[in-house]
Amino acid sequence: MVRSKLQQRIDAIVTNGLLSFFSIIMLFPILYSFMTSFKSAENVITIPPTFFPVNWTLDGYRLATQGYLLNTYVPNSAINALAAAIISVTIATLASYVFSRYKFRGSQALEIAILALFMIPGLTNLVSYYRIGTELKILNTHTIIILVYAATELPFGIWVMRSFFDAIPVELEEAARVDGCTNVQALLKVTVPLAIPGIFTVFLLAVVYFWNEFLFAVTLLSNNAVRTAPVGLYDYQTTFEVSYHALNAASMIILIPMVILFIFGRKIFFRAMLEGALKG
Repeated sequence: MVRSKLQQRIDAIVTNGLLSFFSIIMLFPILYSFMTSFKSAENVITIPPTFFPVNWTLDGYRLATQGYLLNTYVPNSAINALAAAIISVTIATLASYVFSRYKFRGSQALEIAILALFMIPGLTNLVSYYRIGTELKILNTHTIIILVYAATELPFGIWVMRSFFDAIPVELEEAARVDGCTNVQALLKVTVPLAIPGIFTVFLLAVVYFWNEFLFAVTLLSNNAVRTAPVGLYDYQTTFEVSYHALNAASMIILIPMVILFIFGRKIFFRAMLEGALKG
């Protein structure tokens, strides 16, 4: 049934209006935090609260950059997130390829077990991780948090990557083998390049999750030398007061790297999401 131009215009207005409404709701906390980062300590606690600063100031950013945030916490978060993402994506890529291309006894049960691991809340393993870190003497180190992050992300990465490998025709690999490639060469030269959007998507989501993760970091990393950026936000509150302007300024600083990452990787990310939706 062909709709009239008026109906199409009404649908477009309604759709764009709803999308704009929900976008404003989702962005409002970020915008309010951004505005609060430019307020003075007195302006933050005024009643009633104001959205825009009465007097614009950079005092919050000065306080946020005087401590460990830029020279310790942010680099720690970057090291942990990138290292854990590389490890988890590499293992997830190989594992998902095996599940997609090879069927062996118990493979289906193993896939279900991996999915079950993804459903287990991380809080249930927290005490075990702490005990393992203590016994291995790797508590308060990058090693423990990288291994924990990589392990927690693996089930998700395997299941997402599995769908991308399933959508790549096996005939392409067979043709590569006919041309003289080994199984590994066919994987690296044919299959992996075609699966790059999926691999990058899993990598991007993993980095964002690790960058913002708080529970494992606050439990396993108590030393300032290895603290991550989200845990470092505790520095801006004491028993008697909270430096809200500095806290919001630090939050904006922590947000910047992820915004930049999404800006440069958005095309590959949206391409992978679109392909995943079409394949699904």
